[in-house]
Amino acid sequence: MAIVIMKFGGSCLQDADSFKNILNITEIYKEHKKVYVASAFKGITDLLLDMGKKAEKGIDIDKNIAFIEKKNYDIINEIFGDNEENANVAKEYIDKKISELEDALIDVNEFGFEPYYQDYVLSFGEIFSTYILHLYLKINGYNIVFIPATELIITDDNFGNAFPLYKYTQNRIRKKMVPLLDNPDDITIFCITGFIGRNKIGYITTLGRGGSDYTATILAHVIYETCKFKEIKVILWKNVDGLLVSDPKYINNSEPQLVKILDYNEAKELAFFGAKILHPKCLEAIEPYKIPLEIRNFNKPLEKSQFTIISEKTDKSNIKGISTVEEVAMITVSSGSMVEVPGVLAKIFNIMGDNKINVSLVAQSSSEINTTFIVDVNDGKKATNLIKENEFFKNFFEIKIEYVGILAVIGLQVLDIKIKARIFNALSSNDINVKSISQSSEGLNISLVINKEDIEKAVNTLHEEFH
Repeated sequence: MAIVIMKFGGSCLQDADSFKNILNITEIYKEHKKVYVASAFKGITDLLLDMGKKAEKGIDIDKNIAFIEKKNYDIINEIFGDNEENANVAKEYIDKKISELEDALIDVNEFGFEPYYQDYVLSFGEIFSTYILHLYLKINGYNIVFIPATELIITDDNFGNAFPLYKYTQNRIRKKMVPLLDNPDDITIFCITGFIGRNKIGYITTLGRGGSDYTATILAHVIYETCKFKEIKVILWKNVDGLLVSDPKYINNSEPQLVKILDYNEAKELAFFGAKILHPKCLEAIEPYKIPLEIRNFNKPLEKSQFTIISEKTDKSNIKGISTVEEVAMITVSSGSMVEVPGVLAKIFNIMGDNKINVSLVAQSSSEINTTFIVDVNDGKKATNLIKENEFFKNFFEIKIEYVGILAVIGLQVLDIKIKARIFNALSSNDINVKSISQSSEGLNISLVINKEDIEKAVNTLHEEFH
């Protein structure tokens, strides 16, 4: 029997119509075993983060608390209608959790908004929404089990960006989910909070950017390992049709095309370079077992072809994406006197690693006179100063920083030398200068560093050339 893990984002949990649409989707997939993962209601996570910061500074948060209560109450009143009994059950649960949140914020005021407290405070968003969703499905006649992900997903201690510990997560899912999933006659729907887990000693952790999507793929990974049914897929319900070849905000004269089929590596590259719809780590969880992932438009649940499917299959004939990073810091380390001195790159990477600065692109001249690397725009000055102040670099190296953009062309077709020629000819014809180039050995992505002011023109140029 097929199992489908569906994630519903904040845009899918806005009002009575969106909740009714979840009922429609539930009927569409009535022949499947179903696991639902829910995000927080739209705007709640940001509000919780703001409350924590205010609480730390002793700023009054009563208005924020009142807003969160009203937001939840308004949704409850709208979706439960005349069912006052169940509406009251939902409100009592929300009141209990808000009381727990207020207690946590008192601690934050006393001890500071430490990473543990931040994750604990942020966890309430998914707890509110998922409980309400599960109760809504229950009163509409479905067998539902509500499970906070803290009872299932065990993570490391990296608060704010935790990673799953699969061995312990398997044990939890084997006990709490597999008996029902393995029973072909059982029709229970699991409703699980997205974004959160817990470490081994019980502190709540969050999974970082794309956390609810990540929850869905972590569950798919572990269910595959522990459940007898191996036909599993993940569906991420979004407010768009799927992944697009390029960002619509850059395209002037046409609509960017939908990428319908791509493999895991293409999707990871596309996601890393500016495709905010999906985070690359979500695919790491499902790739080993070739579990397919679909990105579908929540408002078009019956759509047969206009969606993205990520699997082991791909169409090698197309450029899959023209993605961008609008602004990054490009740092160049150069020295004519230190040619062939070993360990220059190692020292750069050690400095960056020791200071938790991520390096996303590296280019080096064959003579090793120049080494260029890219860091996040917010880390640019810090990274430059760290190298300038280092004993090894400060006497014999010149250090420069420039703020630039990255244009990434993604797809197996970039292996073709003729495709590369078309890329550079098109850019040259439009007076777009390429400052640096990086390409991995498998040829999946060619990254071009250009002036940040040329990003929009460059995307339009390549979009017209290839689509």
